[in-house]
Amino acid sequence: MRPALAVSLLAAPLIAACSSSPAVGDGEVVRYLRAQPPDRRAAIWADAEQRTRATDVITRGGQPLTLVGPTLDVGAPAPDVTLLDSQLAPWRLADQRGKVVVLSVVPSIDTRVCEAQTHHVSDAIAELPPGTVVVTVSRDLPFAQQRFAEEAHTQTVMASDAKGREFGRRFGLEVDESGLLARSTWVIDKAGTIAYRELVADQTTEPAYPPLIAAAQAAAAK
Repeated sequence: MRPALAVSLLAAPLIAACSSSPAVGDGEVVRYLRAQPPDRRAAIWADAEQRTRATDVITRGGQPLTLVGPTLDVGAPAPDVTLLDSQLAPWRLADQRGKVVVLSVVPSIDTRVCEAQTHHVSDAIAELPPGTVVVTVSRDLPFAQQRFAEEAHTQTVMASDAKGREFGRRFGLEVDESGLLARSTWVIDKAGTIAYRELVADQTTEPAYPPLIAAAQAAAAK
């Protein structure tokens, strides 16, 4: 059976059953999934999640935009994703366990609103608990991010999702119309759980900074 066919028939109860109980009724999809190693089954499930589409979450100038990927709620585990830093080295979210992580996600750093967001988040570092990891994420190339950071003197880590595009797809932030990331802010707590998120409703506006700072402070206090 082709993997694409398995993905098209995949559902959450099925993947859970395939990974645990041998008593599930026989079927071509079930047999195919059982035959896969655990990492392959996880990849198939991730691919299936990417097919979800939402058109009622964000807009740009009043026009709906389509988000592709899963909806991640507060309290859910943050996906283990790998980005590239400005030196082309892998930056892995799972490696930050034990630290509070603030993610400031922008469509493109070379636009007015994204630049303002990056500056405001960078300025807010002084109000965040010591040791908080603050990351600006976009699909700009690492070279462009490095240039921006040097010219703007920002203090955030710059991380690119341009190569693998794993971050946008796993976090449900890929905008179908542009291929860019949806403007948003996130707090990931020390255990790797999503403690706060804001998907900015109108992508032409900045996120709210006081709740982001408060969420990071609360996560650090746990």
